[in-house]
Amino acid sequence: MAAEGAPLIAWTTAQAEAAGVRTLTLAAAPVQPSAGLVLQGQVELPPQATELLSAPLAGVVQQVLVAPGERVKAGQSVARLLSPELLAWQRELAQAQSQARLTASKLARDTQLHAEGIIPAQRLQDSRAQDEQAQLAVQERRQALRSIGQAGGGLQPQVLLRATAAATVLEVSAVPGQRLEAGMPVVKLARSGRLAIVLQATPEQARSLRVGDALALQGCQAPARLAAIVPQVLGANQAVQVRAEFTAAEDCLRLQQVVQATVLPAPGAANGAHTGPSVPVQAVVRQDGKAYVFVRSAQGFVPTPVVLDGAAQGAGQQAMQPVRSGLKVGDEVAVGGIAALKGAWLGLGQEGTAP
Repeated sequence: MAAEGAPLIAWTTAQAEAAGVRTLTLAAAPVQPSAGLVLQGQVELPPQATELLSAPLAGVVQQVLVAPGERVKAGQSVARLLSPELLAWQRELAQAQSQARLTASKLARDTQLHAEGIIPAQRLQDSRAQDEQAQLAVQERRQALRSIGQAGGGLQPQVLLRATAAATVLEVSAVPGQRLEAGMPVVKLARSGRLAIVLQATPEQARSLRVGDALALQGCQAPARLAAIVPQVLGANQAVQVRAEFTAAEDCLRLQQVVQATVLPAPGAANGAHTGPSVPVQAVVRQDGKAYVFVRSAQGFVPTPVVLDGAAQGAGQQAMQPVRSGLKVGDEVAVGGIAALKGAWLGLGQEGTAP
């Protein structure tokens, strides 16, 4: 689709072959093959959305504050434990703080004595080292208490387990009066805002799917997004497992719910519309800030200005550049020998060119 009066590189077939020119005939871009495809699956909780609250220390369950199915807010208490071990940790912090005050006082006194020339520098260095060790001991014990949600402000044996994010209670594993060891589970939570949908497709269907495809779900207004296509088949039924993510703030899905998902057309491909042609990225040359493609004609090759449509798709030699205008289906474009064609066009090889 060259413009009238465009320069012509009047090469014969033999000249083009000698210059290493290869061509490609542009075909229509197919409609999205997966659009309208219906898949069956089940709603699951992704591992990254699961939170397990466990006993940070050995103790006894005093009170469980939530029930399965209940929604909790970030920071909300879900259980209360009594732990004698917590008292020991708090006592160790108090002792470390007392020791740190003593070493700080001794360091201040020795600093003054050294300034007056009464004690040697070695004694001052010893006092400084003792003070640093005492301060580190305080920090260590304070951080240990903070790691289990305790501020360390006094002696009290109560441990509160809190949700770290908005969530729904899935399971309560402990009951009041139960003795727990450190690390034993108490409450299992499902963080709000993220669900996984595990779908099954035949190998033929899976080949037409792409990560990022939008999926319409029955009963939900917002779509899910295809997140992964497992690169193997299930042994039982030879189906390919496909995983989608649903992150909308809608209360339309339940865990273990069986759902039906329909692949939505990609933007620009609705109603079966074809997109414009695409050319290999190596076929596009730039001159004076414009993009050109060498289109074959009966007399040779015509440098044809084109308007590109977004970024190239794919990687390496397989990357394709969508073209908005300047080309049409059926055009034969050069995809090899581009440097030779551009040189002839710009006058670096005058033979065989015509104005």
